[in-house]
Amino acid sequence: RNPKQRSLNIRMIFQHSKESLNPVLTVGTILEEPLKLNTNLDAQKRQQKIFSTLRQVGLLTEHAHFYRHMLSDGQRQRVVLARALILNPQIIVADEPFAALDPSVRSQMVNLFMSLQRELGLSYIFISHNLGIVRHISDRILVMQNGKVIESGKTEVVFNWPKSEYVKKLLNAHQSLLL
Repeated sequence: RNPKQRSLNIRMIFQHSKESLNPVLTVGTILEEPLKLNTNLDAQKRQQKIFSTLRQVGLLTEHAHFYRHMLSDGQRQRVVLARALILNPQIIVADEPFAALDPSVRSQMVNLFMSLQRELGLSYIFISHNLGIVRHISDRILVMQNGKVIESGKTEVVFNWPKSEYVKKLLNAHQSLLL
Protein backbone atom coordinates (compact mmCIF):
# COMPACT_ATOMS: atom_id res chain seq x y z
CA ARG A 1 0.00 0.00 0.00
CA ASN A 2 1.24 3.46 -0.92
CA PRO A 3 2.45 5.35 2.22
CA LYS A 4 1.43 8.69 0.69
CA GLN A 5 -2.12 7.43 0.13
CA ARG A 6 -2.28 6.16 3.70
CA SER A 7 -1.26 9.58 5.02
CA LEU A 8 -4.12 11.14 3.06
CA ASN A 9 -6.57 8.70 4.65
CA ILE A 10 -5.47 9.57 8.19
CA ARG A 11 -5.47 13.21 9.32
CA MET A 12 -4.66 14.83 12.67
CA ILE A 13 -6.26 17.46 14.88
CA PHE A 14 -3.93 18.81 17.54
CA GLN A 15 -4.93 19.80 21.07
CA HIS A 16 -4.37 23.55 20.82
CA SER A 17 -6.05 24.86 17.68
CA LYS A 18 -4.59 28.34 18.14
CA GLU A 19 -1.01 27.09 18.05
CA SER A 20 -1.64 24.73 15.15
CA LEU A 21 -2.79 27.56 12.85
CA ASN A 22 -0.18 29.84 11.28
CA PRO A 23 -1.02 33.42 12.36
CA VAL A 24 0.26 35.02 9.13
CA LEU A 25 -1.87 32.89 6.80
CA THR A 26 -5.57 33.28 6.07
CA VAL A 27 -7.89 30.38 6.74
CA GLY A 28 -8.23 29.92 2.98
CA THR A 29 -4.47 29.64 2.53
CA ILE A 30 -4.23 27.17 5.42
CA LEU A 31 -6.93 25.00 3.84
CA GLU A 32 -5.51 25.32 0.33
CA GLU A 33 -2.06 24.04 1.26
CA PRO A 34 -3.00 20.34 1.63
CA LEU A 35 -4.95 20.57 -1.64
CA LYS A 36 -1.95 22.04 -3.49
CA LEU A 37 0.38 19.39 -2.09
CA ASN A 38 -1.88 16.36 -2.46
CA THR A 39 -4.31 16.91 -5.34
CA ASN A 40 -4.28 18.00 -8.97
CA LEU A 41 -7.16 20.44 -8.47
CA ASP A 42 -6.88 23.77 -10.26
CA ALA A 43 -7.28 27.07 -8.36
CA GLN A 44 -11.04 27.28 -8.99
CA LYS A 45 -11.70 23.71 -7.86
CA ARG A 46 -9.50 24.24 -4.78
CA GLN A 47 -11.53 27.33 -3.86
CA GLN A 48 -14.79 25.40 -4.32
CA LYS A 49 -13.47 22.62 -2.07
CA ILE A 50 -12.35 25.16 0.57
CA PHE A 51 -15.76 26.86 0.57
CA SER A 52 -17.72 23.59 0.73
CA THR A 53 -15.50 22.32 3.57
CA LEU A 54 -15.96 25.56 5.53
CA ARG A 55 -19.74 25.22 5.18
CA GLN A 56 -19.51 21.55 6.16
CA VAL A 57 -17.99 22.51 9.54
CA GLY A 58 -20.48 25.33 10.17
CA LEU A 59 -18.42 28.31 9.00
CA LEU A 60 -19.13 30.87 6.29
CA THR A 61 -17.23 31.05 3.02
CA GLU A 62 -16.11 34.53 4.15
CA HIS A 63 -14.08 32.89 6.92
CA ALA A 64 -11.57 31.92 4.20
CA HIS A 65 -10.35 35.54 4.37
CA PHE A 66 -9.95 35.57 8.17
CA TYR A 67 -6.72 35.21 10.12
CA ARG A 68 -6.35 33.11 13.27
CA HIS A 69 -6.65 36.09 15.64
CA MET A 70 -10.01 37.05 14.12
CA LEU A 71 -11.62 33.74 15.14
CA SER A 72 -13.17 32.54 18.40
CA ASP A 73 -11.93 29.33 20.02
CA GLY A 74 -14.87 27.42 18.55
CA GLN A 75 -14.27 28.86 15.07
CA ARG A 76 -10.57 27.95 15.26
CA GLN A 77 -11.55 24.41 16.22
CA ARG A 78 -13.84 24.29 13.19
CA VAL A 79 -10.96 25.47 10.97
CA VAL A 80 -8.64 22.70 12.20
CA LEU A 81 -11.47 20.22 11.66
CA ALA A 82 -11.90 21.60 8.11
CA ARG A 83 -8.16 21.21 7.53
CA ALA A 84 -8.40 17.57 8.64
CA LEU A 85 -11.47 16.94 6.47
CA ILE A 86 -10.36 18.70 3.29
CA LEU A 87 -8.59 15.64 1.84
CA ASN A 88 -11.56 13.33 2.57
CA PRO A 89 -9.83 11.08 5.11
CA GLN A 90 -11.19 7.84 6.50
CA ILE A 91 -9.74 8.39 9.99
CA ILE A 92 -9.14 11.52 12.05
CA VAL A 93 -6.87 11.33 15.09
CA ALA A 94 -7.99 14.03 17.52
CA ASP A 95 -5.78 14.88 20.50
CA GLU A 96 -7.99 16.44 23.20
CA PRO A 97 -9.92 18.38 20.52
CA PHE A 98 -12.43 19.83 23.01
CA ALA A 99 -10.16 20.59 25.97
CA ALA A 100 -9.80 24.34 25.41
CA LEU A 101 -13.48 24.96 24.65
CA ASP A 102 -16.12 26.27 27.03
CA PRO A 103 -18.96 23.79 27.76
CA SER A 104 -21.53 25.15 25.28
CA VAL A 105 -19.03 25.28 22.40
CA ARG A 106 -17.71 21.85 23.42
CA SER A 107 -21.21 20.43 23.16
CA GLN A 108 -21.67 21.96 19.68
CA MET A 109 -18.33 20.54 18.52
CA VAL A 110 -19.07 17.05 19.88
CA ASN A 111 -22.38 17.11 17.98
CA LEU A 112 -20.62 18.33 14.82
CA PHE A 113 -18.01 15.55 15.04
CA MET A 114 -20.74 12.95 15.49
CA SER A 115 -22.89 14.26 12.62
CA LEU A 116 -19.85 14.35 10.31
CA GLN A 117 -19.08 10.79 11.33
CA ARG A 118 -22.59 9.70 10.29
CA GLU A 119 -22.57 11.74 7.05
CA LEU A 120 -19.06 10.88 5.88
CA GLY A 121 -18.52 7.45 7.42
CA LEU A 122 -15.51 8.79 9.34
CA SER A 123 -13.70 6.99 12.10
CA TYR A 124 -12.11 8.95 14.93
CA ILE A 125 -9.34 8.10 17.29
CA PHE A 126 -9.91 10.40 20.27
CA ILE A 127 -7.19 11.00 22.80
CA SER A 128 -8.88 12.38 25.89
CA HIS A 129 -8.99 12.54 29.66
CA ASN A 130 -12.65 13.59 29.65
CA LEU A 131 -14.44 10.35 30.49
CA GLY A 132 -17.89 11.88 29.95
CA ILE A 133 -17.09 12.76 26.35
CA VAL A 134 -15.27 9.47 25.80
CA ARG A 135 -18.32 7.55 26.97
CA HIS A 136 -20.66 9.68 24.85
CA ILE A 137 -18.76 9.43 21.55
CA SER A 138 -16.85 6.15 21.64
CA ASP A 139 -17.87 2.70 20.48
CA ARG A 140 -14.64 1.20 21.77
CA ILE A 141 -12.18 2.42 24.36
CA LEU A 142 -8.53 1.77 25.08
CA VAL A 143 -7.12 2.85 28.46
CA MET A 144 -3.41 3.50 28.83
CA GLN A 145 -1.22 3.99 31.87
CA ASN A 146 2.42 5.04 31.53
CA GLY A 147 2.28 4.38 27.77
CA LYS A 148 0.95 0.84 28.09
CA VAL A 149 -2.53 -0.43 27.26
CA ILE A 150 -4.08 -1.78 30.42
CA GLU A 151 -7.66 -2.29 29.29
CA SER A 152 -9.66 -2.14 26.06
CA GLY A 153 -13.04 -3.15 24.76
CA LYS A 154 -16.52 -1.90 24.03
CA THR A 155 -17.06 1.39 25.83
CA GLU A 156 -20.06 0.30 27.90
CA VAL A 157 -18.33 -2.92 28.94
CA VAL A 158 -15.22 -1.08 30.14
CA PHE A 159 -17.30 1.57 31.93
CA ASN A 160 -19.68 -0.91 33.58
CA TRP A 161 -17.30 -3.80 34.29
CA PRO A 162 -13.73 -2.46 34.54
CA LYS A 163 -11.13 -5.17 35.08
CA SER A 164 -8.08 -3.27 36.29
CA GLU A 165 -7.73 -1.32 39.52
CA TYR A 166 -6.47 1.70 37.57
CA VAL A 167 -9.62 1.90 35.43
CA LYS A 168 -11.81 1.37 38.51
CA LYS A 169 -10.06 4.32 40.19
CA LEU A 170 -10.45 6.49 37.07
CA LEU A 171 -14.15 5.74 36.87
CA ASN A 172 -14.68 6.29 40.60
CA ALA A 173 -12.90 9.66 40.38
CA HIS A 174 -15.06 10.57 37.39
CA GLN A 175 -18.25 9.56 39.23
CA SER A 176 -17.30 11.60 42.31
CA LEU A 177 -16.90 14.68 40.09
CA LEU A 178 -20.46 14.20 38.82
CA LEU A 179 -22.02 14.09 42.31
